[in-house]
Amino acid sequence: MQRYLSLRVQTALYLCVFFLGLHHVFVFFTNASIMKDVLDFSTANILSFYGISSIFGICMYLALSRSFRKKTHTKGRIYTAVYLEMLCLAIMYLTTATTVFDAKISVYIYITTFIIHHIITPYILFNLDKLFEDYTHIQDRGKGRGIYSTMWNIPFVVVPLMLSGLNTKTLPITYAVAFSLLLPFLLCMYSYIQNPVDEREPETVPRIPLTQKIKNFWMDRLDRNSFVTQSSLHLYYGATGILLPIYLYHYFNFEWTHIGMLLAVITTPFVLVQIPFGKLEDKFHNDKQIFFWGIFIAFCFTIAALLVPTTLEMNTTFLLLTTFLFLSRIGCSMIEISSESMFYKHVTERDEFALLAFRAGRLVPYSLGILFLLI
Repeated sequence: MQRYLSLRVQTALYLCVFFLGLHHVFVFFTNASIMKDVLDFSTANILSFYGISSIFGICMYLALSRSFRKKTHTKGRIYTAVYLEMLCLAIMYLTTATTVFDAKISVYIYITTFIIHHIITPYILFNLDKLFEDYTHIQDRGKGRGIYSTMWNIPFVVVPLMLSGLNTKTLPITYAVAFSLLLPFLLCMYSYIQNPVDEREPETVPRIPLTQKIKNFWMDRLDRNSFVTQSSLHLYYGATGILLPIYLYHYFNFEWTHIGMLLAVITTPFVLVQIPFGKLEDKFHNDKQIFFWGIFIAFCFTIAALLVPTTLEMNTTFLLLTTFLFLSRIGCSMIEISSESMFYKHVTERDEFALLAFRAGRLVPYSLGILFLLI
């Protein structure tokens, strides 16, 4: 019975991650373009908003780290975060697609809700990670993380194709679509997933000061390396997700028809290779080899993409950029699945702060936007 329950809940968690990913990708690829072309923000302002919201999110996670002691509260935290995200999306749509608010007031309201919106998805993913850890077995962790990551990444292929039918002025509709996609997420969470039973007595859960938690995390070599890898990957993803559409539109003169197709093609490796590589890691325990080959492939083809000139014919430029970025994403997908497999096999339920810090690594790269502006 327990095995049946575990498989059922795992399947429901995969569906939840899929719908959360759909919601996330619609706004991930369009937020910066909406700020640039609808609200007329400068690129410097856009980077600063991402940086401010990320710093705020990191501070908030550190402050809340003491509240993650009880497993029985996990679903409640997810519900609260999702309801807040739906409110943010509704307000962001009203401020960019309607004239309900005065233009100047709309800008301030949008910035405030964007900051809140930007930090919610990593928080939801952290809580989903906790549920996933409770309903998977350590010997299947590589395969499980491969399926989990693939379900998260499928929307990165599907959504850009949908976005290719839009133009810069109709992009705010993505906020309404993202809002609606959270409804099936809530349905799956409510109907098929239950909080795990916390067999620990409250008094047996040690209370460790925050500074000591950070020290313990950073002194653990695998935790530290996983955090650095996660942050580096999301620095790369952030640069391509935030700046690549702007770069292609203003520098190469690509319309969203081309941009959407390019984004769809270059993200397919995350769907195609992560499950096979996850199974290989479980079978041969070759996580490190896959990790280092991924770094080599990603580095080489990213440099090749940066060297594509603007003087070429548009179709040739499009083909070269798509090919090089596609191959670079094969490397990134290898890095992602190998690093996550190593981390989750290592951490399991040992340290919830490590899970939180690992997910907070998604926010750290965006805070570097402030440093870039100062430089």
